Order: sequence, then structure tokens, then C-alpha cells
Amino acid sequence: MKKLTTLILLCLATGIMVAQSSEGKSSFAIGVGVSGSTNGLGGNVVVSWNDKLALRLGYEKLDLYFEDAFTFDQDDFSFNVSPGVKAGGISAIIDWYFLRSMYLAVGVVNTEMNLSALIKSDKPLKIGDIEYSPDEMGEMRLAVLPQNKLAPYVGIGFGRNISKNNRMAMSFELGAYHTGSYVIDASGTELFEPNGDPANQESIQQLNETLKGFSWSGIYPVVKLGISYKIWKN
Repeated sequence: MKKLTTLILLCLATGIMVAQSSEGKSSFAIGVGVSGSTNGLGGNVVVSWNDKLALRLGYEKLDLYFEDAFTFDQDDFSFNVSPGVKAGGISAIIDWYFLRSMYLAVGVVNTEMNLSALIKSDKPLKIGDIEYSPDEMGEMRLAVLPQNKLAPYVGIGFGRNISKNNRMAMSFELGAYHTGSYVIDASGTELFEPNGDPANQESIQQLNETLKGFSWSGIYPVVKLGISYKIWKN
């Protein structure tokens, strides 16, 4: 966590130094925008100090659930799998326009990422003389979560998030934020409940420790298309 905090402070310090050294023409302005990305749909407020520097405060949300998307067969068992995808969150990003229509973006994202799969039996299961219905068997949920919700972000963009001379502006951005690592979580009910056996949880902990050993495992890519409108200019 200390390394993550240091990286976040470094990103923000870089933005401050850019602000101090920027020689762009002073022109304070405020804009509002909407975006669509791998983080979902969202909106933002953009404040620019000059032609070179702007701050974006935004929120994006992606929440998809695919009930019984596919069936998994294993020996005499048959399971329905319902995947879910959640992403997005609150972000604070500084844009530095080193060219007229090309910029570097650095900042932080408080991510809501959650990739999950709900697993339920597709048919009754007979154990000895007792038959269990799918509801009686319960369900199991597997989830991939970020190790750290507050993550540094770096990206490069084409276009502008607030227009230099006009009202409307468009942008295309490629970037990524780093959550430290991904971690796996598992839970269940009824027959899928661990019942006090620590073996499964121990296996999950070992897997999480392995994932933490790969510095790239917590990288979440961002591809974003945005449009903005300048509502006020000094």
C-alpha cells in the first residue's frame, strides 16, 4: 500500500509541476462532458487553467449481468454460469496538452471493479437416497476484485476534453490504471458452503499470493471516447 500511495503522490506531483511550468495562454474555462469506455458510461466536469492544462473530475459506471449465459458440464454434474461485470468509479485526472490536440493524462481512480461468476446446478442432484433440487443445493460465487480500490492512472489522448477555441470538443484516450494486483474471492451457500473446511480458503489465499507476485496482474486497460461542451470561459 505504501508503494501505491507513493505512486499516486508522484502522479499528482507531476501534474503540479506541469502546471507551474506551463507557458500556455491564460484562459480559465469550465466544461462538461460525457464518455463511453471500458469503465462504462459516465460524465465529467473539466476545468482548464490555460491552453496546456486541465483537470477532469468524473464518474463512470459499467454494470452487466448475464443470467445463465452458458452451461458447464462435468461428469454427472451440470451447472449454469451467470457472469457479471462491474467497473468504473470516481476519477480525478490532470490533462497536459503537450501538442495542440494530444495530451498526457495522470491521476487517480477509485475503482468499483468486480468481475464475478454465479454458479448454480442446472438439474437436481441425487446423493444416496436423497435428491436435492437446484435451490436446495445453493450456489457458489467466484469474484475477481482489485487489491487496492484507489489506483493511479496514466493515459495518452488525442483531441481535447475541453475545446481551445470552440464550444464542442472530442477526445479518444488510451490508458490503464494499476490496482496493485487482482485478488480472488469465493463464497457459497448450502452444499457449496465451505462448512468450516479451510482447505478451499487456503488454496484461494495461495492463488492470491501468486497473483501478487506479478506486477502486471493489477493493470486494467482503458479505452475511452469522450465529447465535451464548454459552458463558461473567462
